[in-house]
This record gives sequence, structure tokens and C-alpha cells, in this order.
Amino acid sequence: MTINKNESADSITISLSGRLDKLSSPELDKSMKEEIQKKKNIIFDMKDLTYISSAGLRVLLATEKENKANGKNTTIINVNSDVMDIFVVTGFVYMLDIQK
Repeated sequence: MTINKNESADSITISLSGRLDKLSSPELDKSMKEEIQKKKNIIFDMKDLTYISSAGLRVLLATEKENKANGKNTTIINVNSDVMDIFVVTGFVYMLDIQK
């Protein structure tokens, strides 16, 4: 998996590509703990994400909860149909702000 960051005055866009699974999720988790400290809105761009496992879902949910506690939003954009299917089956469509 590749993580690219683009920061603006009030938000950070995290572009993910490849597979977010048990091997790559620790890297994203560490990165998100650092980004949350900046207290900015976080946008996950998943245009190039091909797969997400339960470990990846855990990182997204933990990020959303901690960012919300800081009064900031976490948004997911550009989700492909394969990843969206996983969000639907797991019920994450109801827990996360996913923009179509």
C-alpha cells in the first residue's frame, strides 16, 4: 500500500493505493495517530485502494472516533465498488461519512 498526504489550512487528504490489510494497516495507523494531533479534518481518498480488510476498517474507525473527539470530521471519498461492497456488508456505511 502507498500513502500520499496533501495538507491544506484546515484539512489533510490521505490518498491510499493498493491493499489496506493486516500487513499495511500498522503503517496507516501510525501515520494517522500523527495526523490526528494536528486537529484538522481528515479526508481519505480511496480512488486507488483495491482492497480493505478488517484491520484496515479498524484503523478507519479508530481515526474517525478520535478525530470526532477533537471536533473534526473524517470523510471518505472516491470509493470503488469492491471497497464499497465491504463497507456495505460490514455496516461501515452507517458508521463513516462516505461521499459518493
